Amino acid sequence: MKEVTFIMQGPLVSDSIRTIRLLKNFGNVIVSCWNTDPANLIQAAANESDKIVINPFIEEKGYNFQNISYHITTSLNGLRECKTELAVKVRADEYFTDATELIKSVKQNKGKLTVCNFLFRKGVILHPSDHILGGDKESLISMFEESLEIVSQYKKNQRVKMTDLGIKESCAYKYLTAESTFCLAWLKVNNVDFLSDVAKMSEVQIEHYYRKMLKSYYCLITASALGDFLFRYKSSPNIYMPTAFTSEKQFLYINERLMSIASFDDVQITHLRNLEYED
Repeated sequence: MKEVTFIMQGPLVSDSIRTIRLLKNFGNVIVSCWNTDPANLIQAAANESDKIVINPFIEEKGYNFQNISYHITTSLNGLRECKTELAVKVRADEYFTDATELIKSVKQNKGKLTVCNFLFRKGVILHPSDHILGGDKESLISMFEESLEIVSQYKKNQRVKMTDLGIKESCAYKYLTAESTFCLAWLKVNNVDFLSDVAKMSEVQIEHYYRKMLKSYYCLITASALGDFLFRYKSSPNIYMPTAFTSEKQFLYINERLMSIASFDDVQITHLRNLEYED
């Protein structure tokens, strides 16, 4: 019996069917998609996967910056159908060919959240990657439910600034993203009220505390450990940078704003490094 279930969430694309076949070599696969996805892809996904959840697409009326509410919906509804103790959430528009090390990390670190280093931001806090999220199924459900609680406080088309949450603009990405929401929620599930804890800390103290929390509650797997892979930054073409990545070098050194980490010790608030340089 397979010990891990992959929750493949989001809109289906032509490569999604190949991804299902790849993932089935390593675990069960539940697809959580939308009823507005192409009918032929929905049927193919139903045929290839262990279970399919077809979510009715309803225009989100609440906070949905970077489609976070849709992300939560498809992830939660897929996880609620999961029958194994362990689960890994992945995206329907991405793939990787070898999940051996990923599954090993999830099995050996059941109390932690295993994430990938793709766009795990180096220069800011509260921005672990959300492209792969692996761990105990019940804890993952709790994280997404807590995330839903966080975003339910805000309105549609609202841009919630991290400064509104008490986080200095120099320390974090400007707005409340899916990544920051999931991070705050995961820490809350583990009885860590990060916002309260850092309220009176200096930037240096915040940086050290954040790294401590990462090492305590997260595990990191590098993209290079996943065989051949394709991860996406944005679905639409961008003339300034790639939107699809197939090599770790592409995103480890892409630019200061998007630079990813290779280990938790790489997390260093850019603002503090700039101050050191100026001194």
